[in-house]
Amino acid sequence: MVFRPIHVAPRPLITALALLVGLVSPDCGRAEIAGSTGVVLNPDSLIQVVGLPPPPGSAAAREDLAILLWLQGARTPEMEANAWLLLERNLGSFSRALGVDMDKSTPTINAALKTFLTSVDAVMGNLKNRYQRLRPFIAHSQIKPCLPREQGYSFPSAHSTWYRTASELLADLVPERRSRLVAVGSHGGNSRVLCGVHYPSDVQAGQRLGVAAAAQLITSPQWKAFKADPAVIAEVEAIRRVRDHALPELVR
Repeated sequence: MVFRPIHVAPRPLITALALLVGLVSPDCGRAEIAGSTGVVLNPDSLIQVVGLPPPPGSAAAREDLAILLWLQGARTPEMEANAWLLLERNLGSFSRALGVDMDKSTPTINAALKTFLTSVDAVMGNLKNRYQRLRPFIAHSQIKPCLPREQGYSFPSAHSTWYRTASELLADLVPERRSRLVAVGSHGGNSRVLCGVHYPSDVQAGQRLGVAAAAQLITSPQWKAFKADPAVIAEVEAIRRVRDHALPELVR
């Protein structure tokens, strides 16, 4: 199955089709959240970008459920197996997009990105606790997940946030691979909807959070210093030596 990015805007059946083919507490909204890199994210704008989950019983919530039920009946064993490949939030998932084995070829990039991503996890976790949206399989017994039944809150999706943030950061390092990286980053969230562990709106919120958080990280002095590291420059140059015609297809 070819990875295809999902856009954040339209939600109903087109979202489902794309999937197949392809905290802040109330009194601390203005707090700054620092990761172990020393990067400080301002969550105010991130909260605005994420927005609110659909109210229970609303038309948007009913649409979310309808998409999950439709996908549940339409997904194939191959699609489910593909979703399992993205269960772990692993930078190696982007290896095919870049054309190198990230587990072996980019140790400096891997170590730094994991650290940058922790600051985003902090914001995402706070938002989950703020909104406390139940997982679809908890709220609706007819949903039968094809991935493990995680018990954390649903909105926004942690996988969607992580994968989309990682794809944006990697695309800043290797912009000529952007479309491939974003395809994988989007698929990391889409697989959660396909398997019924997140609503479409959870994943869309995670994608919005990932894009906005990455934009903050990319403008930070820490990120700029990271990009100037000779070891990082060498790893990026090694990626660029892989010619476009030699890149593997983005398939399972």
